[in-house]
Amino acid sequence: MIQLLFILLLVPLGAGGLLLLFSGVSQQRSARWIALGGSLVALALSLQMAADYRALQAKQGASASDSPINPRVEYRRVWEIIGDTSTPEAAADAIKLEFHFGLDGVSVVMIVLTTLLTVACVLCSWEAISERESEFYAALLILQSGVIGVFCAFDAVLFYVFFEFTLIPLFFMIAIWGGPQRRYAAVKFFLYTLAGSLVTLLGLITLITYAAKGGLTSPCSLPELAAWYKANPMPFELQVATFLALSVGFLIKVPVFPFHTWLPLAHVEAPTAGSVLLAGVLLKLGTYGFLRFCLPMLPDACLTIGMPAAAILSIVGIVYGSLCALIQRDVKKLVAYSSVAHLGFCILGLFALNVEGITGGVLQMINHGLSTGALFLIVGMFYERYHTRMMDDLGGLASRLPLMAAIMVFVSMASVGLPGLNGFPGEMLSLAGMFKRNPYYAAAAATGLVLGAWYLLSMLQWVFFGQLKEPAVHDHDHGHHAPIRDISLRELAAVIPLAAACLWIGLKPQPLVDVIRPDVEAVAKLYEGRAPIDYKAKAVAVAQSPERQEQ
Repeated sequence: MIQLLFILLLVPLGAGGLLLLFSGVSQQRSARWIALGGSLVALALSLQMAADYRALQAKQGASASDSPINPRVEYRRVWEIIGDTSTPEAAADAIKLEFHFGLDGVSVVMIVLTTLLTVACVLCSWEAISERESEFYAALLILQSGVIGVFCAFDAVLFYVFFEFTLIPLFFMIAIWGGPQRRYAAVKFFLYTLAGSLVTLLGLITLITYAAKGGLTSPCSLPELAAWYKANPMPFELQVATFLALSVGFLIKVPVFPFHTWLPLAHVEAPTAGSVLLAGVLLKLGTYGFLRFCLPMLPDACLTIGMPAAAILSIVGIVYGSLCALIQRDVKKLVAYSSVAHLGFCILGLFALNVEGITGGVLQMINHGLSTGALFLIVGMFYERYHTRMMDDLGGLASRLPLMAAIMVFVSMASVGLPGLNGFPGEMLSLAGMFKRNPYYAAAAATGLVLGAWYLLSMLQWVFFGQLKEPAVHDHDHGHHAPIRDISLRELAAVIPLAAACLWIGLKPQPLVDVIRPDVEAVAKLYEGRAPIDYKAKAVAVAQSPERQEQ
């Protein structure tokens, strides 16, 4: 299975490199066929890998590992040894840097989501991108490879390299093929997220160096690092400092209020494919970072400081994002602000710090990628037809585009969390988990369900129902008003798989829950019976100690 993983990493990277290499000599229109072929091969490989992983999981049963992070499939190869290797005894204490790739349940489902959305991105860009097509599809495929690298990296250095690498192709996608303010949006996105990532790097360095000084010879290996910190926890004050440093970059990447200001502009100015991948998988790198580093390695800080802080920020983000979405007149900006609200449920579930909450948080990562990715696809489709996304210019489109309207209603209901569709199990498990931890936080967050239905149903009523209202679209090639056609077969091929996945997860979420359950339970087990640190009483005790009084 590890061979499949490496092929999956190399296929989009190779296709992207091929497009860049022959961009000057090949037909621009052939670029989209190469990109479609590469993305379909990657999707097929990821589905095969997921099937093999499920079979392996059933065969192996429960894991016997003590580490909260336990890839069932892995490849490790030492590429650098720091320290004295002159004798076997000295070499045993030398620090090893490794290529450590692997798969666990969470990484498998996120990789499948990435490959599925990439195929949809290629199809939705088929006619929307008409300039420098080779470079665009190359950036798209290289971005896909970088995101897969993040999800399969079980080495802290590799994780950070891939984490930062994903900024580069998306920066060019926004800056070159975006809207009127594309350059400003791209620079703001890049600088904002890069600055946060540099602070996160300080937290990673602290995690690695503290464990290395404590005798861990593979301090960059996430499974060994998590197992070491389980047996040798950091002092509470250092845990808090490290947690805050790591959280800066992850909170900006999600983004959580008040670190969200770069997101609406980036979504609005990005091409449709950029918005789909940004919402579908790139924002999840932040929540994935919390699940890989903070929760398994810094439990006291997460429980004492992280849980209340994350819950409060999530609740504010849910309510604020929903209210901002409610007043938007640009449909794409409305969907962008809905991401701020929906991702609040992801953070809320993860920081419930129990099986129900973390399961709901991971499910919501997947569900948001499917439903919001599909919403951005459909917004891009009617923008191609009318060249506007403003609700004041549109109305009653269901009479002109009945099939597109039906799909938009379905996907909006999935985003709202209608029972029977994918948004329901993720949001309910996140709220149930937080209710066990703190019922007041859960009750406050539940207001987001009402607000979400309010702004999405209002958008549907304004744009797709009521009296027909549409701007005139002039066909410059033929000198007359262009006919508006309903959704095409190519566009159906992009959005129907996402809608089918929304229905499948809503009706039968158990197979997905079974894949991620061992990894969720391993993290949640750290918090069973653990109480928050009473740091106020601890500070008073330190102040009243004889040593402090003598000083």
